[in-house]
Amino acid sequence: MALNLEVVSLEQLETAILGLTLEERQRLLVWFEENRRELLGDDSDELSQEQEAEVVRRRDLALAHPELLEPWDGTIERVRERTPAWLGR
Repeated sequence: MALNLEVVSLEQLETAILGLTLEERQRLLVWFEENRRELLGDDSDELSQEQEAEVVRRRDLALAHPELLEPWDGTIERVRERTPAWLGR
């Protein structure tokens, strides 16, 4: 399916993506990931010193206090429960 992206709406693009087969969606995901920096205007591959320090701080906290960690299972549901209705829950 060829789309004229100058006149396609976001909703039409979403519908087209949802109409793809699983294999096509996976290919799109790989393509997007390979091109996301260019597409989103982010050409930096490196973390800033502040970002790196925050990652290390969180790692150290997790190692020192594993009881504070939450399992990944159910994360999306927990986030949705915590999201205010005005944010589109």
